[in-house]
Amino acid sequence: MTRTPVGTRAFTVTELLIVVAIIGFLLALVLVGFQKARLMARTASCLSNQRQISLAQTSYASDNGGAYASNRTSVDASFSYTLTPFGGGSYPILINKGNTAQDSYHAWTASYGANMLGTAELEGALTKGRLYPYVGSPSAYRSPLDPTSRLRSYSLSGFVGGTVPEDSQEWATKWDDWFFAQEVTPREWITTHVQHHLHPEMTIMSIVEDDNDGFNFNNQGWVIDPRPPLGSLPPVDAPNPGAWANSAGWEGWIDWPAFWEKTNVTYSHVDGSTESYSMQNKSVITAIQGPPGVGLGHRYAQPADSLAEGPWRRDWMHFRDRLLPGVIPAMVPRYQQ
Repeated sequence: MTRTPVGTRAFTVTELLIVVAIIGFLLALVLVGFQKARLMARTASCLSNQRQISLAQTSYASDNGGAYASNRTSVDASFSYTLTPFGGGSYPILINKGNTAQDSYHAWTASYGANMLGTAELEGALTKGRLYPYVGSPSAYRSPLDPTSRLRSYSLSGFVGGTVPEDSQEWATKWDDWFFAQEVTPREWITTHVQHHLHPEMTIMSIVEDDNDGFNFNNQGWVIDPRPPLGSLPPVDAPNPGAWANSAGWEGWIDWPAFWEKTNVTYSHVDGSTESYSMQNKSVITAIQGPPGVGLGHRYAQPADSLAEGPWRRDWMHFRDRLLPGVIPAMVPRYQQ
């Protein structure tokens, strides 16, 4: 007869399950830590790319009498493809003395002609742009957070390198009445040169953008409507309080940042510093890009803030405050309007 040695016993099923559960928990912690570290590394790389782009603009301006490269990616009238409403020069550029020849325009990328494959940029769109000699590598144009196959993840702010935002007659026509009412003159809209940015440490230079409404690249500069939404309260020092919220046709998110990582919306400032912003109201993301459905897309005039719906405009105001500080009048710093 065989006897079990004194002082030894086998694990019970319950004990084995506990051990397996502990190991699984530890593995989960390691995995979460790895994913977080990986995201932090990607975010840091994305911020580094944008710092490189911002410093490239500074170097370009240093070599060109203080003038920035344009935030545009091409001149509308010479698009090699037709895509309403952007094709056919429907939004005429205002500078370059009316010359719409692509090779004479100082756009930061050359997204036209043989540099395009349909509505997708080829590498030539980057290497033949005005900033490439200062950026130096196609990889710097692509964010590691970008899940698409595009070559470029970033846009320049429409409030950098133009006579009006994005050098577009559209914005000059829509916004001039409100700006005039708040005693902001057309001369103050000009952002063609370094000295035109009063607060470079707070002014967006580049930003991640997901221009996915029919495009496979980020078309032109990045803009949002800087006017206050209807119903907004004027600040106490507003020159014309009665016209403060006279923003008929307010379009809110004309463009929007890329929401690849809603806690890491990255951008650079004119002075070369960078920032990663976490979206406060995730409903904004859902409304713009879905699901369900495809979302409302460009020119999303989101709801007003309310106690019931929450701070819908907090995220929009974060970026609005960084478009052209010192020129665009500040809004009332509260969200229950």
